[in-house]
Amino acid sequence: MDEVSLLIDLLDNNWSSSATTLQSAGTISSDHIGKPNIIDIRSMEANRGSRYDLSLKDLIVIFEDSQSIDYPTVHYDVRNESYSFTIHIRHVQDERAGTDSNFGKDRLRALYLITRHVLEGKRTGYTASDGSKFNQIFVGARNESNDRKKRIFGYKISIETKRFALSVP
Repeated sequence: MDEVSLLIDLLDNNWSSSATTLQSAGTISSDHIGKPNIIDIRSMEANRGSRYDLSLKDLIVIFEDSQSIDYPTVHYDVRNESYSFTIHIRHVQDERAGTDSNFGKDRLRALYLITRHVLEGKRTGYTASDGSKFNQIFVGARNESNDRKKRIFGYKISIETKRFALSVP
């Protein structure tokens, strides 16, 4: 599994449990625990990665920004890999704002907190069902990414992951 797919797998498989944990703790409301569409922008699958109706479901898009490799031994038979990603979280302020003017801000906050909870819960590693894994996951900076004209609330979150001691083929 490639690295973006692995990060999508991590969020997809752990979203519900993190949302339930945060809701049970009173950190987010039950109105905000639904899972968004989590996509790889590179997808060529029909209706995946091109255009979404944000009034139907929120969106998380994952981009790989960079990869670096280092060879930590003299023999160069193993390598370590580091990956940088940007996770874009998007929510549209829609008809629900008529009954709750803070719905968009609260929903964006919940999406961020659930995303962060999933990633921080696996900071010491995550292994997918096919054996693909990250050894470490770090949540970095969060930046606002709003579009007032389109009524879209958003965050961009930087993520760094590491894989250690991979055999060089």
